[in-house]
Amino acid sequence: MHISVIVPCYNAVGKIERCLSSLQAIDFAAEQFEVIFVDDCSSDGTLTLLNQQAKTQPNWRVFQLANNSGSPSAPRNKGLLEARGDYVFFLDSDDEIFPDTLNTHYQHALQTNACIVRGYLIADTGREQLEMNKVHNWQANLTRQQRIAAIIAHQSTIPCSLIKRSLLQQHTITWPEALRMGEDSYFLAQVLSVAEQVEYLSHPTYIYNQRRSFVASSTQSYGARELSNHLIVWQGVQQALAGAGVDYFALRLQKGLQAVLASLIFRNRYDIDEALFLQFADFIAQNWPRIATFNYIPRNRELLQTLLERDFTGFSALCKPRLLIAGYDLKFIRPVLPALAKYFTLDVDEWPGHNSHDETLSRQKLSQADYIWCEWLLGNVVWYSQHKTPQQKLVCRMHRFELSREFGEQLTLSGVDAITAVSVLFFERLMERFPAIPRQKVRLLPNFVDVAGYEQVSFADSRFTLAMIGYVPAKKGLLHALQILAELRQKDSRYRLKLFGKAPADLPWLKNHPDELTYFADCEQHIRDLGLTDAVEHVGFADIKKALAQHQVGFVLSVSESMRELPGFESFHLAVADAYAAGAVGLVKHWTGSEYVYPEVLISKDQQALTQRIWQLSHDEAAYRELHQQGVSFITKHYSANQFVTKVRQLFDEI
Repeated sequence: MHISVIVPCYNAVGKIERCLSSLQAIDFAAEQFEVIFVDDCSSDGTLTLLNQQAKTQPNWRVFQLANNSGSPSAPRNKGLLEARGDYVFFLDSDDEIFPDTLNTHYQHALQTNACIVRGYLIADTGREQLEMNKVHNWQANLTRQQRIAAIIAHQSTIPCSLIKRSLLQQHTITWPEALRMGEDSYFLAQVLSVAEQVEYLSHPTYIYNQRRSFVASSTQSYGARELSNHLIVWQGVQQALAGAGVDYFALRLQKGLQAVLASLIFRNRYDIDEALFLQFADFIAQNWPRIATFNYIPRNRELLQTLLERDFTGFSALCKPRLLIAGYDLKFIRPVLPALAKYFTLDVDEWPGHNSHDETLSRQKLSQADYIWCEWLLGNVVWYSQHKTPQQKLVCRMHRFELSREFGEQLTLSGVDAITAVSVLFFERLMERFPAIPRQKVRLLPNFVDVAGYEQVSFADSRFTLAMIGYVPAKKGLLHALQILAELRQKDSRYRLKLFGKAPADLPWLKNHPDELTYFADCEQHIRDLGLTDAVEHVGFADIKKALAQHQVGFVLSVSESMRELPGFESFHLAVADAYAAGAVGLVKHWTGSEYVYPEVLISKDQQALTQRIWQLSHDEAAYRELHQQGVSFITKHYSANQFVTKVRQLFDEI
């Protein structure tokens, strides 16, 4: 047996198919090589798939570890124990080997008596295929030291090498199972440190899959475990290669350190404690004469300075992306800024109008930003999409009324990384209104409610009190609420309606809309005609987190009109969620799209059904409390501030 190909696998269903096809297409006699799959206790059916495939390939074998190890090292070591080939070749389950790789590399190993043979790779981004890891000045007369140095200097430490198995056995070299990051560097250094004949072939060895996934993998976050591993690997590799006369720090530390600093800023899990920080600081201090000679962007030099000064607080503050919040009227994003500040260094560029701002100030703030969050799809997105750099990421959050404006048509689309919509219906309406926006740039990101921040109402004091939070313009359906109130009061005169938010007379724009003025005049007439004068209270603007409890509101009504034409009217209606957060109940008279925002149990098909629902709940405390708990559970699960922040972080990681 000439070669054993070792493939570690974990939850690989859906990504291993290309690998399997490439292994089946290898141009090498089946009796001369074997493929060893080692499953790391997958939970998605990977083992079953591998066993099925192995039945059709006589030179394929499948093993499974007794317990999940959490890294590819243990499966690779198991593969080494089972291997029968003179050489071993390691391949990851989501990559593809070229048909001629084994034969080409094996023949070269025979001709040169190589201990290790490496080639270059093709990186597949999903958009293009790039040649990587090429060593351009490789010559037959290079010394062993020069060969090792060339590989370390010009190649990433990918696991794909053809390695003489007897070399590994003789020097007891295995994959470091305690490491979760940098294990490939550590393993390669051990091999190179004892390899007498090191070879490189200008040959495309395999395809490395870099296709972007919408699901973040464990390697897309960085924290204490990864930093600790890097410190171990850097020092271990330096020590291993020193015996071969190769200075790893001189060749690779600058790139490695820059990658770590970038990961600390943009992929941080925020679990690095002061003890580990001081270990990192010691490493920097010990190697500062060399590190000081490296070139850094200003941001990285600031981070290094905090390490030299052993300033953990300053270090932690710098280990956050700089997020600029920009736009007009930031009332919907402002409440979550304290939660976002845990993970981002925040700055705000608040515009006085839809398309007006201090351009000098905006430019200055933009120059410091890593990420830009444009609240509303207005002139702010247009300007920032035109002025951001390719390295900066821009996300816009669209609500509803922007669909009646033209700003979405003016975007520099190459400067916009993602646009979010607050509900499923408005995701589709965004695409309908602005068809030039690529669908792959649009995301669903619901609104949020700080469930823990509300004063609570009591059922006994609130069961006859209805409320609307915001009742202007006419499409909010005030007349429906008045009619519901009148019908309920025919049965029990204790029912009341409280109206929160600005009154029509407080809104100057309403004077230019005769239809709106007529509607609210009719509503006032209905209040008089229906005998509701003492039962309707115009509360005005209030802090809803306190006001619902202060006024003992038991039912918050969402009775907006349905509109199928663009832009539509109600996109989310946070008032329903406000109710549950305050210990009350929010009820919806069905409006277009409400079924995509709230569960069916909160929605009534029409005004009559909603009226009956209120009557029943106000006289059945157990049913009221059960519905309240259902609403709280739903909102906490789907619309909490923590959920929102998590999704924002995931979105910036993804784009």
